[in-house]
Amino acid sequence: MMNNPAAAMRMLMTYAVCIPLAIFVGYLLTNPLDYGSLGFLGFVLMVMFSPPLIKFHYEIMLFALGSPIVLFFIVMRPPMGQAMVLVSLTIAIVERTLSRRRRFVNVPSMTWPMFFILAVVILTMELTGGMGFHSFGSSGGGGRKYIVLFVSILTYFAITSRPFPPENRNFYIALYFLAGLPSFIGDIGPYLPSPLNYVNLLIPPSLDASAIHVLGDVQTTISRFGAVSTTMGVLTSFMLVKWGLRGIFMGNRLWRTVAFIACALLSLVGGYRSTAVGLLLIIGVMFFMEGLHRTRLLGVFLFGFIFMGALLVPLSNKLPMNVQRSLTFLPLNWSAEAIIQAEGSSEWRLRIWRDLWPKVPQYLLLGKGYAMSAEDYQSIGEGVFAGGYAAAMDASQEALAISADYHNGPLSALIPFGIWGAIGFLWMMFAGLRVLYRNHKYSEPELRTVNAFFMGTYIVQILTFFFIFGAFQDDVGKFARVIGISIALNGGLLGPKVNPVVIPRIKPQRIPVTA
Repeated sequence: MMNNPAAAMRMLMTYAVCIPLAIFVGYLLTNPLDYGSLGFLGFVLMVMFSPPLIKFHYEIMLFALGSPIVLFFIVMRPPMGQAMVLVSLTIAIVERTLSRRRRFVNVPSMTWPMFFILAVVILTMELTGGMGFHSFGSSGGGGRKYIVLFVSILTYFAITSRPFPPENRNFYIALYFLAGLPSFIGDIGPYLPSPLNYVNLLIPPSLDASAIHVLGDVQTTISRFGAVSTTMGVLTSFMLVKWGLRGIFMGNRLWRTVAFIACALLSLVGGYRSTAVGLLLIIGVMFFMEGLHRTRLLGVFLFGFIFMGALLVPLSNKLPMNVQRSLTFLPLNWSAEAIIQAEGSSEWRLRIWRDLWPKVPQYLLLGKGYAMSAEDYQSIGEGVFAGGYAAAMDASQEALAISADYHNGPLSALIPFGIWGAIGFLWMMFAGLRVLYRNHKYSEPELRTVNAFFMGTYIVQILTFFFIFGAFQDDVGKFARVIGISIALNGGLLGPKVNPVVIPRIKPQRIPVTA
């Protein structure tokens, strides 16, 4: 070392930087951590892990998009997926600038509607009060929803910044889907002994563990395990992606069938009717897309549903309360408590939709945006809607309505962004449907199952957005992820394979020479 001045200088420079930094970090750890200290520590860790981050940023982003982890040391506790989209897209742009071989997977039919939505959002934001952050001390707010919407649009470009390598396709798909497995910690984390319960800093506790609902003069409380339901949904989705219904029920692997049915049933513990309806829809869509209605499995499924229905008739009011709530859309003899929960939720949604639809015409040309004034926060603080489904005279003045949480897809596009937001969303939706349809129709044989799942999921998301539950800022991201992964997986927009025209070569004939 002493005979190598360059190595000695690098060692001295390393010590000169690391020792003071270690002392400063140790000092921070001896004091109560505020957001400034946590932010600095996060920056230090990011610098320390920057080499693997730069090399594997794309893989980390795919994992983060499906992961429930939040960055608790940053104000507003953003999901890890939002941060990694920004980091990965920035690195991808720099790589593209430095190397011509690093090309984004360009599909113009999807690029233009994304840019259109972005332009509509920016113009509306500028004309309706800008972007305020109440968490940073601003008197107004609404900036969080703008950030979610901006990142949702950028998610598409981050995912399509490169195609999936053919040899790593299965790994990337598993990385994206299985990242959501730890979601169940959100339900069990608060009950863990210290210091294990600190895991809820990374995976926040579920807010649905004890949901209170009011219908008339009756108040009910049902324990709901939405995070456990999410984990079960992750498993069912991954099984459908990997094997499809054909591989699960006709692959001569009994454990697959048992595991899929068990996960599907356990997903009902969240108490969400949308979970049960969505699962039935995706199974129905994939059943026909895989052509299983032309096999003996059609009779098996019909018999299975009839058998399950026959079991539910006598046992309906004896099931766990959260499972009953998930299935109350079926006309069976459910317990009064489950019916009160379900009807209370439905009644509030119908009231808010009824009171908000008359306000749509005034926002058609210029939407309301997401900006919230100090008066809006004051009215929210007065408890117009706190915990239960309040019976306000005008539901459009309740806290969720004021904060643009309309629980309705069309309303969430029309009121904040007017007719232009609706046009942009429909444009993106139909362009994405075309991409998924072509990628499924002209798919490589080994990708046919996963492409069928993406198209089936996309169709279910469309139906959910319009008829069950929708939020513009969230659904743009959901649609962008499905479309982006399909494009990256298939290497772009597929089309019919054109067989090359072979022009036969004509051998010149030798003319015999006569003597």
